[in-house]
Amino acid sequence: MIPKLEVQVTVDTLQDNGQPSGRESSPNNSKQCLTTWYRGQILGWTGLIRVDNVVYTWMGAPAPLPTLVNQVSFEYTSTRSTFIMDVGGLVTMNVTFLSPVNPTDLKRQSLPFSYLDVVVSSADGASHHVQLYTDITAG
Repeated sequence: MIPKLEVQVTVDTLQDNGQPSGRESSPNNSKQCLTTWYRGQILGWTGLIRVDNVVYTWMGAPAPLPTLVNQVSFEYTSTRSTFIMDVGGLVTMNVTFLSPVNPTDLKRQSLPFSYLDVVVSSADGASHHVQLYTDITAG
């Protein structure tokens, strides 16, 4: 079972010079975004996946930047953000950020966190060696 991480996030799109260009409500690719804390400080939350000994970036902007995954689709609701990502045509990642907000639970509404759930499945029907890594202190 993958451990759950607790952080509330928003995303800022990056300009060509690597500087944040402003809040984006529906970024068209997570690889182009920095993760920021709810007060605006940049939080280096990085996600890497290794498939058959090749490393790919699926979240954040680590340096040097490994091969990027291809974001196939995304869906947002008031409590959930789900991203489907193709990793080199080998595996598919289903990445979900869940904020368990309940309109009747003021305590839960006041806590700045999200759960992260990642499901990886074979895209080509073959067996693959997969390792998943996330790091909230990464750059």
